[in-house]
Amino acid sequence: MKKSNIFHPKLYFKYEIINNKVQLFYYSNKLNHLGDRLVESIFFKKESFSSNQIKVMNKEQYHNLLIYIKRQEKVMDVYLKKGFNDQYLIVKDSIKLMYSFKQQFENWFLDYSNRLIEAR
Repeated sequence: MKKSNIFHPKLYFKYEIINNKVQLFYYSNKLNHLGDRLVESIFFKKESFSSNQIKVMNKEQYHNLLIYIKRQEKVMDVYLKKGFNDQYLIVKDSIKLMYSFKQQFENWFLDYSNRLIEAR
């Protein structure tokens, strides 16, 4: 099976501007011992930033997540057909987590839309 680099999607949910740098907070595929997603952050140099930019970034990340899920489902099918039961179960559990992450994205988009409506 051909391997390709996989970039795990990030769900951005908050930003702060500190000394002309933007600190973006996000969730990715890293979990704590309880199975909850860890909050991570990155800095990048930019003088202005807006919540609309987070929405654009999250749309792109959501698209990447859908591609990731589709690829993993294909891998899971191959493992099932070839009788690689252990690998199949590992990927199946991973996909369950990604579907949960997909739901987090969808909830974020709903909340974002509701906040825009309330702000009017």
